[in-house]
Amino acid sequence: MGLELNGLASSMQQWQALSAQAEAGVLKIPEGVAFQCDEVCAAYIRHLEGMVSQTKSLVDVEAFGTLDSARQLGEKFERIAYSGDRSLRVVLLQHIDVIELMRSVFRRYFDEAEYADQRTLKSITDIAEGVGK
Repeated sequence: MGLELNGLASSMQQWQALSAQAEAGVLKIPEGVAFQCDEVCAAYIRHLEGMVSQTKSLVDVEAFGTLDSARQLGEKFERIAYSGDRSLRVVLLQHIDVIELMRSVFRRYFDEAEYADQRTLKSITDIAEGVGK
């Protein structure tokens, strides 16, 4: 798991550097590309948030039984999945932080009104395609 945490820290540093470059005007991303990347990031965040909400129910400590060793094993799995400082839930939340930083880089490239218009158009198109099926 240590390698994964180093990878997350590295990703966060890379996106912080890209954010600084975008702020300085050194990094340029076409508006349409930024919009598409933002949409993908938003969808991925929703997916990760769903996974985070499921981590609480991954382990039922009581299901391991009443023996002390069974209870200890159940508690260990619960820490790995949810409550530990390096649990799956924490790692997922760290991934969400990186994706949010990515979104902040992409969002610099489109006007908020234009973004709202494009999101509305995309929603209408998605609804129309759903009705046509």
